[in-house]
Amino acid sequence: MAQQRNYQLKFILIHKCLAARIVLIAFLFSLFVVGCKERHTQDNQADKIFLGGDIITVDEDNPEAQAIAVYDGRIIAVGSETKVLKFRGSQTEVIDFQGNTLMPGLIDAHTHPILSAIMGQVVDVSGFSNNDPKEVMESLENGIADARKGEWIIAYGWDPAILRDLKAPTVQELDLLAPDNPLLILTQTLHTAYANSRAFEAAGVSKGTPDPEGGYFEKDESGELTGTIIEVEAISRFRLATPKFPPAAYLYILTEQLEVYAKAGYTTIVAPGLQPIIPNHIQSLQEVSEYEGAPVRSHTYPLYELIDEYHYLPNHGNKYFKVMGVKLFVDGSPYAGGMAMNEPYLDSDLTREGLGIPTGGTGHLNFDDETLFSIVRNYHQQGWQISAHVQGERAIEQFLNAVEAAQENFPRQDHRHRMEHNALITSEQLERATELGVTTSFYIEHVSFYGDALYEDIVGPERASRFMPMNSAKNLGHRFTLHTDSPSSPLDVFHAMQTAVTRTTQSGQHVLGPDERISVDDAIKAVTLNAAWQIFEEESRGSLEIGKLADFTIISQNIREIPPEHWTEIEIVDTYLEGNRVVHKKWTGRKINLFLQAAWGTASNSIALYIKTKQGLLVMTTSVVIILAFVTRKRLWKG
Repeated sequence: MAQQRNYQLKFILIHKCLAARIVLIAFLFSLFVVGCKERHTQDNQADKIFLGGDIITVDEDNPEAQAIAVYDGRIIAVGSETKVLKFRGSQTEVIDFQGNTLMPGLIDAHTHPILSAIMGQVVDVSGFSNNDPKEVMESLENGIADARKGEWIIAYGWDPAILRDLKAPTVQELDLLAPDNPLLILTQTLHTAYANSRAFEAAGVSKGTPDPEGGYFEKDESGELTGTIIEVEAISRFRLATPKFPPAAYLYILTEQLEVYAKAGYTTIVAPGLQPIIPNHIQSLQEVSEYEGAPVRSHTYPLYELIDEYHYLPNHGNKYFKVMGVKLFVDGSPYAGGMAMNEPYLDSDLTREGLGIPTGGTGHLNFDDETLFSIVRNYHQQGWQISAHVQGERAIEQFLNAVEAAQENFPRQDHRHRMEHNALITSEQLERATELGVTTSFYIEHVSFYGDALYEDIVGPERASRFMPMNSAKNLGHRFTLHTDSPSSPLDVFHAMQTAVTRTTQSGQHVLGPDERISVDDAIKAVTLNAAWQIFEEESRGSLEIGKLADFTIISQNIREIPPEHWTEIEIVDTYLEGNRVVHKKWTGRKINLFLQAAWGTASNSIALYIKTKQGLLVMTTSVVIILAFVTRKRLWKG
């Protein structure tokens, strides 16, 4: 027994020694790892250090800095030059931004990249680029003159609310303008269109065609089509009839559109209501957002009725492209008579003659309660974030009721459902939205570009003064954002921020709701940290803090130190994604590749369409020459 006890003691001692050795080895290994990490830090292994100007961090604990260090695409230090330069190593690139101002990458919380790309290719009749109705008609006539017989003519930007002498054209007037071509004119906000008889015929729309849900084809007292088409669902009938181009052509112009966003200072864009106006629209945006060298990140909310076709799960995607949720239109546009309000539109020449809004109209809801509640409940239950276009008080109330019902049946802690635009949202509705966890994004440019018309002709002084009540939203607990809704208004973030801070109309004659003006810092947060939070990305971007992506926008002046009246003079110097400067080139290997594919597709089509014409032969010959010129330079096809 004594001998057995000795063996047991020896066995225990051996195991204790082994355990001690293992613990010692583990301890030494941990010291080695920590030492490596410290050595990595002490050796100042930052890839890049940015310094040489003001830095706006949008971090309440550290609002300003002198320098930032970046490693592997993320921020590893923010602070004084002395502090940050400790991370400088032999391979560190020091980037001097030469007295300019660096801030978090800007985020457009609501824009339409595909629409913007397409509308950049059509006839421009916008009030932003034409000074009066005469110039609008000259632009339209020039576009018609340039078209071949039978070819579709699409014009974009017709806007009686900006050019108030512009009257809605009749189908007869448009027939005289373009007797040999289908002609479709889209208004600036894309909620109203005008068409001639050939366009109606091509779209398969007659006076007996049923109106789609949420829109209609306007008719006169005798039941004949007037030429006016109201709201997105009705306009979509014409989209289906317009000619289609090779897929590469759409990818090419969408690639260029993303570059437009980057040049405007954005590093992330958010596209609620991505519409199928090009083939494979979601996949196309994904492709141009994910290719190496893409200039911005993209988040999108496809139309709710299309999302199920793609079998996506909530938050499908990655840091370059993500499907966030679904979009639905609860009401329509203020300038198409579709804003679902408590009180009617004003009865004025502009509303009657320019906008075609019937006397006494209060707008319309696109869904009955049962339908909307079912849609919201369905996607809320599935875990999607819901983005809802709402303008008038009745639309906002209906959506909040639907969210409340869905939340009662299927509680979710942090859904962040979104309300877009929010023209006439009340303080009571803002407070209720806060309680329900619903977030707000404001199309603030209504106040500037349309403020005069709103005040004088559309809704009157009282309602115009509470349009887009951003300060009330802040006071009631909202992390609100502001957006440009491009192409509905120009892609100019500093103009939008200026409007939010001053609330001055374009003429300068009115300040709409001075109590709703927000501070400079609130305006900055609305396009950075708040926008990141609204898309569940506050941990990765929106402010300059350790661990976040090194997405930067560099601007020519410190927006916090100059009067808002001068903000539109600020220039975008550079943007960076993960610490890498976004480079803009007229031609890249990718663009050349897409261009050649599009040219080949166009040439192939021209064989069938124009083989007997000089134009067709010219297109074919040019395409072949281009292809032969580049086919021997395959190195350019990379990228």
